[in-house]
Amino acid sequence: MTLPLIRPMLAVAARPFSDADYIFEVKWDGYRCLAYLDRDTALRSRNLLDLTPAFTDLAGIHEHVTDLPVVIDGEIVVLADGRPDFGSLQARGRLSDPKRIAAAEKAYPAVFVAFDLLYRRGRPVFEEPLTRRRDWLREIVRASPEITVADYVSGDGEAFFEACKENGLEGIMAKRRDSPYLAGRRSPYWKKVRAWKNADLVICAWEPGGGPRRLGSLYVGGYRDGGLVFAGRVGTGFDAALARDLLDLLARIPAERPLFDLPRGSRGAPEWVEPVLVCTVDYTEVTREGLLRHPVFRGLRGDKLPQECSWQPGPP
Repeated sequence: MTLPLIRPMLAVAARPFSDADYIFEVKWDGYRCLAYLDRDTALRSRNLLDLTPAFTDLAGIHEHVTDLPVVIDGEIVVLADGRPDFGSLQARGRLSDPKRIAAAEKAYPAVFVAFDLLYRRGRPVFEEPLTRRRDWLREIVRASPEITVADYVSGDGEAFFEACKENGLEGIMAKRRDSPYLAGRRSPYWKKVRAWKNADLVICAWEPGGGPRRLGSLYVGGYRDGGLVFAGRVGTGFDAALARDLLDLLARIPAERPLFDLPRGSRGAPEWVEPVLVCTVDYTEVTREGLLRHPVFRGLRGDKLPQECSWQPGPP
């Protein structure tokens, strides 16, 4: 049976809160993914890109699930010391050579963390309440090193958020117990509560560093009113090996002209590139000029389109 390709349901940003009408779960720092399981496994990103070739260690998760064919919403995660390691995950996501992929699977095995059920026995269950879909998910998934079902708590979201924050996790997700699944839509039925601020932005230029440091900083931006705007320069978060990989990618996509105006008085001579690479950046706050303060590069995002990266920060 061929099931339709679906874009996942998305959440809105929120502050920590408690509410008996919501369940609360870990916000996994990985690649959002829909798993299509029948006689084999097919993994699709939020933008419908095929992730299966890059994560062949997950190609057998259909063998651990009953009531096929099913579609499961979840996250591909690489764990280190029990916590998500996005750096190792994004290093795996960039690989295309089968030998390097096989080596990476042994060094940094992936796991699919399931948290919602969209199709069961080939039939859609979008309109069923979230808690019923989660109960069914528990019934049909046999936990293994390759697939597991996310746990959740009820009611006390504030205490759960603090516990996740203390353990170095990205944050939590809050979801209404009676929520339907709204494919491809962002809805207040689901809320994301981050322990720190981060943004997905487009790499628009780079600047060389001094001495042995070949990559000094990345110029990042986001879309506002249909055009790219400058969000800031990121000069930390990449080691020598990652810097070499980034420079190799940037050398292939030079741009003929600047992509946006820089603030008056800006120094430096950026090398502009085509706006096709998306990265995640951590930061402490946004300045009054709308620029990142204390930004840190966290990794590339191959699962997100540049046009999805908006930059409309509010006041600091």
